Amino acid sequence: MKEKAKILIIMLVSIIFVLCCILGYGVYTGFKVKAEINRLNEENNQLNMEKQDLTSQLDLLQKKYDLLEEDVRKIYKGCITENACKGHYPSVSWYCNNVGDEIINNPSHVCVCDSSCNLKATQI
Repeated sequence: MKEKAKILIIMLVSIIFVLCCILGYGVYTGFKVKAEINRLNEENNQLNMEKQDLTSQLDLLQKKYDLLEEDVRKIYKGCITENACKGHYPSVSWYCNNVGDEIINNPSHVCVCDSSCNLKATQI
């Protein structure tokens, strides 16, 4: 009977040891997972802060862009005379022929209108 008791005690101790190992591994894994979750939460918070910063920068750039568009509209002088400059911006060049018609393929001149809506065509 003593021998059966020893075998039973050894089996119980072995089972308790295995259960402790499993429990220890579970606790270790739980800490590891919790640390990873904390790291991901911190990274998420940082990305959210960067997103807010970029959004505010985008808003500022949009306001500046709107101001620039408004300035361009104010600067634009619409040439109402019936010449090649009608509908063009002063000091903005385009490819053309010698009379100011816009040409994309094989242009002979570069045209530009001055502030008085006079065409200046320069041969290429």
